[in-house]
Amino acid sequence: MIGLKDYEHMDGFGLSTWEEVAELNKALMAGYEIPATIGGPGGFALRVESLEASLKVITYQMQHIKFWQKIPKLPAYSTVEEYNQLVTYGGSSGAFTPEGELGEYEDAQYYRQKSFVKYVQTVRKVTHPLTLVRAAHGDVVGNEIRNGIMWMLGQIEFALYWGNSALRPGAEGYQWDGLNRLIDNTMVLDANGDPLSEDLIESASNQVIEQYGFPTDIFIGTRPLADLAKVMFPKERIIVPYREGQVGVPLNTFASQGGILAFNPDVFLRKITAPASATSLKAPLAPASGTATKASTGGGSWNKTNNGWGTYHYVATAGNRYGESLPCAAFSNSSPVVADDDKITVAVVLASSIGTYLPEYINVYRTVANGGSGGIKYLVYQQATESVAGGGTAIAAWIDMNSIIANAHKVFIGELTPQVIAFKQLAPMMKMDLAVVEPSIRWLQLLYGVPQIYAPRKWIVVKNVGEATV
Repeated sequence: MIGLKDYEHMDGFGLSTWEEVAELNKALMAGYEIPATIGGPGGFALRVESLEASLKVITYQMQHIKFWQKIPKLPAYSTVEEYNQLVTYGGSSGAFTPEGELGEYEDAQYYRQKSFVKYVQTVRKVTHPLTLVRAAHGDVVGNEIRNGIMWMLGQIEFALYWGNSALRPGAEGYQWDGLNRLIDNTMVLDANGDPLSEDLIESASNQVIEQYGFPTDIFIGTRPLADLAKVMFPKERIIVPYREGQVGVPLNTFASQGGILAFNPDVFLRKITAPASATSLKAPLAPASGTATKASTGGGSWNKTNNGWGTYHYVATAGNRYGESLPCAAFSNSSPVVADDDKITVAVVLASSIGTYLPEYINVYRTVANGGSGGIKYLVYQQATESVAGGGTAIAAWIDMNSIIANAHKVFIGELTPQVIAFKQLAPMMKMDLAVVEPSIRWLQLLYGVPQIYAPRKWIVVKNVGEATV
């Protein structure tokens, strides 16, 4: 070891022999290593770890849940919820009569509709020893309950837009129908691949007005709203109220001829792309193959931005209530689209051995025109499987006429009042403790309910909304 006398003979500028430097290097260092074992040389065993007390959330939060927070909630009293619709006050015959003459009889017209309550749940578990240790972020059970709530809210928010009760062969599906399916199929406006504009919003809101609705809300993805703001940049130079040094045009409302519409930007309204791998261990096996055959004069509409003439590449996945499979190998149309009214017939075949977990539906994804087999593929179609016994046909003939295009968004506009739309709850979100059969705490978090649109023509969907290129 180096003694005090040795240091007295060292140069004042820190010059020393290599033996002396080697001795100094034996001093303990904190270092950056996180060792697998406690023992070993160095000072890391004496180092106190620094972990922030606050947990950093890197996924969605409550402020991202837009539709669920705004949709009116009403109680449900059965697993089958029925409601009556007053369709007309009477016929279209004349109301004016000659003096003293009896007019025609008129009857109001009523329809009875029904929807089926669906069940959403998540099972959570915390081991007993974990409840005894000093946790970094407070009560572990409480934290996991909050995590379960947020997970369910994310699933619910997504399904309120995209849920599909038809995704089960020969039976009612596990999902409820979301806004995309509840809106009347006559209430659709096609943007043809162009970005959202003021004209489109005004036209859509006017269609709602013509159906005796009073549009109040626009549910929109964050990208289409940003593109709309870019359109406003050269039009609005001063924001009212003006703030010195502030630039940009935040869009909160839209003044239509039918009233003021609130913008609700929602991250759950993003485009859906093909998964890179299976989303669950219980997901079905991937389809065996797919084919896409082009035919002429088929009634298609191939005159849309980025989705016009050319070659399209597809993949298909199989899904069930657990999740979605790996995509099958890419396949493309047999010959390029060369006319606006062409059509492409898509067929998907399941593997001869379909595995333990049976497929219930097929998702079809497609590129933009001439996007290449390795290009990004976007969801354009879903259908319950036509056959699952021993594999074979999954979709025999889906006719792709370019009604839904790749790389595009949907925007929903309508009247958000209890008279028009509501979420019927048989059981609001609750926690149910499960039996103790092991040294752990287990519980179930659940919600039973279904969304209903009483006036499906008082909402409209603007489909095929493209993205601005600048």
